[in-house]
Amino acid sequence: MKVVFIVAAVLTVLLLAASMLYWTLHASTGEDVARQRAVGFFRWAVVVVLGTFNIWIFGRVGTAIVEIWFPELIYKPPVVVAPLEEGDAEPAAASEPSK
Repeated sequence: MKVVFIVAAVLTVLLLAASMLYWTLHASTGEDVARQRAVGFFRWAVVVVLGTFNIWIFGRVGTAIVEIWFPELIYKPPVVVAPLEEGDAEPAAASEPSK
């Protein structure tokens, strides 16, 4: 997921930079084509941000569905047992918890 966020951030910065470049060009020359390009780049930046947000949300929803339907796939950490001190008795054999 980290790669998706990095790629989205880079694309967003590049698209916004291009939008600012064309907006500056429009402000200095008054050409309508430069304004249209600035608006187009800005809209693509918005699409990238919203698409990344959707990927993040649906990734979390998908993970929750898998955890609900297939709980055995969830990683269960091992049981940590404290080391015995000198003079302690051996603990009884650990039994598997019932399901």
